[in-house]
Amino acid sequence: MKIEQEIERRARQVEGALEDYVPRRRPHGLSDAAWHHLDTGGKRIRPALCLIACEALGGEAERALPFAVGVELLHNMLLVHDDIEDGDTVRRNKPTVWKAYGVANAINVGDYLLARAFAAVLRSPVEEALRGRLLEVFTATYERTVEGQALDINARSQEDFTVEDYLRMAMLKTGHYLVLGMIGGAMIARAPEETLACLRAFGESLGPAFQIRDDLIDLTAGKGRGGVKGSDIREGKASILYAHALSHAAAEDRRRLIAVMRAARENTSDADVAWAMDLYRRAGSMRFAEERAEALVAAARGSLDALPGDQRATLGALLTHIAERTT
Repeated sequence: MKIEQEIERRARQVEGALEDYVPRRRPHGLSDAAWHHLDTGGKRIRPALCLIACEALGGEAERALPFAVGVELLHNMLLVHDDIEDGDTVRRNKPTVWKAYGVANAINVGDYLLARAFAAVLRSPVEEALRGRLLEVFTATYERTVEGQALDINARSQEDFTVEDYLRMAMLKTGHYLVLGMIGGAMIARAPEETLACLRAFGESLGPAFQIRDDLIDLTAGKGRGGVKGSDIREGKASILYAHALSHAAAEDRRRLIAVMRAARENTSDADVAWAMDLYRRAGSMRFAEERAEALVAAARGSLDALPGDQRATLGALLTHIAERTT
């Protein structure tokens, strides 16, 4: 079976389990707003990675399903809150939760999804000691992701933001979080510490590569924002393109770029976005981002070299699938 088909199969498995943890038609407005978001779909790729990694490393995927659901609920909780923080009104081509239900309800829905995520992890059908370790890695990853988001929020329109600053932010925000499911799946499969170390190194390279790809997709496909491109520019978001352009653009262009990024979202025109995108091309920032992503993907692939051939092949196929995404 091709890796794309396996990811789809595992994603459907997770999809079928979500209602066990987030029941529909609950009172107090939680269910409607939560399922407004969850029903927008998404690829469910993070929990699919959990199940595939568990089985590839000799475990039973079914035993990893609660942890996989927890990963998916954490992911969606972060998206709900991220949309509030960024002011995004469209997610997966539908109104965001805060836009449809108001900010207060969206914050509460995110909190609810987080609670259900922890509940899912605690339902993992493993012995108590391992369940405790799963909870530890889940909590630590959540904390690092929030730290990365704090760096992201406070770096917006920063004048001296560097590529090194960006990579540190991306490592915290995406590096641990992207492979959380794989780490949990490996732990449930009783993988040795050497394998877990390989997966951590894998995430340290793949996470930033994934974030860079996300930055590029924002300029080319719009990341499911109803076809709108350049949302990161409108938000003043500190992307790798912004960091590179700050150190490579002419002084006048640099001043204008900072002004565009500092402007309120509603005051950023389509012409401003188009100009910034053109600057990223002229300054070589688009090419630089592509090349850095490719180098990080190569490093991620190299981190798998110590694994047995069949495990390396499966995880390498997952890497290729993630690295080549265009939406």
